[in-house]
Amino acid sequence: MRTEVTAKSGTGRLRALVASSAPPRSSTQAVAVATAASAVALLVLAGLTELTSEPFLIPPLAASMALVAGAPQLPLSQPRNVIGGQVISALVGVLVGLAVGSALWAGALSGALALGAMMLARMAHSPAAATAVIGTTGTAVAGWEFVILVAASAVILVIVGASAHRVNKTAYPVYLW
Repeated sequence: MRTEVTAKSGTGRLRALVASSAPPRSSTQAVAVATAASAVALLVLAGLTELTSEPFLIPPLAASMALVAGAPQLPLSQPRNVIGGQVISALVGVLVGLAVGSALWAGALSGALALGAMMLARMAHSPAAATAVIGTTGTAVAGWEFVILVAASAVILVIVGASAHRVNKTAYPVYLW
């Protein structure tokens, strides 16, 4: 009998140790639709990149789509933040690159400046800070063409995300502007 009490209290301690306050797991349908939507959006950008030889798909946009598809209620996921944050960051990146060159330190500075600009505009979108770094270091497309490509790509992400959330009957967007 003493062994049972010890085993139960040991199990109770183990459960307490691994207990989580994280939100509950999404339904299988929600996971499947979010995954499919991400694949569609990113494959569209990859296809546009292949067709045009212009970099529509850059790594920060995959992170943006993860927010749009997987966390649609967050302010970071709303169209204003996704599109506005990406455009602001691309602009900051290009301007910093034009002003001081494409050195790595300039890319780091542009990421920080992009965060400040997004916060001032109330369009914070964390993946977009990396877009500023790319815009500065010139690893994609230099100049204003980069801003246009990023804007078009962000719009595609939001449209695909909104379509997917209709399938899941999830409220997205929570707000547009």
